[in-house]
Amino acid sequence: MRFFEKADKACTHTTDYINRSVQHLEYTGILVYMAANIKRDYMWNTLGVILQNAISPLLLVAVARLNGVEAVGVFSFAFAVSLLMWSLAMWGGRTYQVSDSQSEFEHRSYIAVRVILATVVLLVTGIFCLLNQYDAFKTGLIFVLVAFKILESFADVMYGILQVHNRLYISGRSLAVKAVLGLLAFVVIDLATENLLLAVTGIISVNIAVFVFYDLVQADALESVRFPRNKVQQYIREAGSIIRRCFGVFVIFFLAMFSLNIPRYFIDIYDEREVGYFGILAMPITLVVLMISFILQPNVLLLSRLYHNHDLRRFRGIVYKILGVSLCVGVAILSLAAICGTWVLHLIFGIEFEEYWYALMVILIGGIASALVTVYLNIYVIMRRINFALIVLIVTNIVLVPVSLVAVQKWGLIGGVWAFSATNILQLFLVALYFVYDGIKGANR
Repeated sequence: MRFFEKADKACTHTTDYINRSVQHLEYTGILVYMAANIKRDYMWNTLGVILQNAISPLLLVAVARLNGVEAVGVFSFAFAVSLLMWSLAMWGGRTYQVSDSQSEFEHRSYIAVRVILATVVLLVTGIFCLLNQYDAFKTGLIFVLVAFKILESFADVMYGILQVHNRLYISGRSLAVKAVLGLLAFVVIDLATENLLLAVTGIISVNIAVFVFYDLVQADALESVRFPRNKVQQYIREAGSIIRRCFGVFVIFFLAMFSLNIPRYFIDIYDEREVGYFGILAMPITLVVLMISFILQPNVLLLSRLYHNHDLRRFRGIVYKILGVSLCVGVAILSLAAICGTWVLHLIFGIEFEEYWYALMVILIGGIASALVTVYLNIYVIMRRINFALIVLIVTNIVLVPVSLVAVQKWGLIGGVWAFSATNILQLFLVALYFVYDGIKGANR
């Protein structure tokens, strides 16, 4: 009997060892496969993200050249509002979806979230415009740009499906096509009609076409996105669970984006001409965010796998590399802006910017800090540990409101720029300190 008991134990130990070995080989194989695809993902995602992020400044250039600096002020403000509504429509974004490595929710449930939130976004936009009593043109422009961003949120959930299946390069191709054709449609229609509302509808038409005939088709080929009638209620219930679960994620990303718009809002109230300059000065921040986006996004799935498999040494190593490269990119952009930033802005927009050199430097420093904060926020979402960042962003943004009000009233645009930058530097210091503290605490466990 003892012989059989020992034999049984030996078999059990051997089976456990084999299972662990198989799991390790599967995990290693996944990492090797992902590493092999990251180069292709980087190339296409980089191109797509560059072109997508270039849309905002290029549209500002087109508006400045075709419609004048006052139109830039209205357009940049409307675009900023649409970005805030886009943040609401995203509700945590693709990072949470892609890092759902345990497949707790189906992709259809994430799609249902975007459908529900699109309705909410339209209602919130209407209330916002009514409360501020904007005229018909400004209200119409805000609504059209918000509709454009809602379409982007629908496309993004399809990109999440593609990324989970290691097909991020497909989404890069989609972004590239939308950006090029959308910009062309905008410029042609604006030249022909001198009507910003009609020009933006051209962008929407391009986005609808690419979404229906490319994004949906590619995502559906990998994993059906059609909703079976008998399961619609299930997906709506799961969507409600995701919305509740991701509330904190939404808040941190919304507040991270909101900090730039608090001083912009008060500048719009006290000096409508200056808000146009503020929008143009904030444009180089897009370059920083752009670079950091294509450094971070292709690594989200890999970081998620590493963290959930407790490979914390490699996880933190990649995080610090992303932060290091991002900081170098930010410093390089700041240096170039210091040398020729105002000259480039003058060349592009045909407006004199020499007196705004100091404001450009300050807002860029704040933009670099904001972009690095966003990196940390994405990492905390992967780790499912956002509470500290949530507290930091809520408190700093609450403080930023009265500070911006006073600063803009007293010093104008430069006061708003300083309020924005100081807030983001403080946010960066706190979230970075917590990441280091968490690593030390984890090493001592």
